[in-house]
Amino acid sequence: MTHTATATPATPKLPANEPWGIWAAILFVIATLVTAVATLGVAGLVVVMVPAAIAMLVLLCFIVFG
Repeated sequence: MTHTATATPATPKLPANEPWGIWAAILFVIATLVTAVATLGVAGLVVVMVPAAIAMLVLLCFIVFG
């Protein structure tokens, strides 16, 4: 009786396919918001929120349109 070699399935390289630049930008925006609230309170949140909202729209465009 002959035994055929069974091929092991290749595992996908998920970390290599991850959009790390987008994740880093999202983390940067969230860290900026947290820092603004921690240092300046609600006024800091208002000052930072407009550019953060614009940045999040840009990131969303990157995600949607590639």
